[in-house]
Amino acid sequence: MPSGWKERLSELGIARRRRPAAAQRVPTRPATTPKGRAGEDEAARFLEGRGLALLARNVRAGGGELDLVAADGRCVVFVEVKWRRDASRGTPAEAVTPAKRRKLLSAARAWLAANPSGGPRDVRFDVVAIEGTAGTIDWIQGAFDATE
Repeated sequence: MPSGWKERLSELGIARRRRPAAAQRVPTRPATTPKGRAGEDEAARFLEGRGLALLARNVRAGGGELDLVAADGRCVVFVEVKWRRDASRGTPAEAVTPAKRRKLLSAARAWLAANPSGGPRDVRFDVVAIEGTAGTIDWIQGAFDATE
């Protein structure tokens, strides 16, 4: 007499099908779309024109992605770039939801751990919201902090 469900399935001639391993799955879309890349390019130029030094782009870490990482003096600035054609689906800044903020925080912690500095650093989370085909840019400095 079979003692468990696996033995019972085997006795009935039923084979278990396993899903492919996560490493074998192919992503359905690239991390950054061409429109997203154009918005990030525009945001990078905008921030560099205001004195920030770009450190990294499209960093995947800690379960999230950082669009831009910049330095503003001794402050490390993690920048989320959002672009919307129009406000029919909400403003670009509204797209930075609490779930998105948690992913950004996780990615930022991972980036900071992988890129240590000689001493303490201030950290800031900014949002660059780009709206319309004219590319109206709204730079929200300190859009949220690590306590949220």
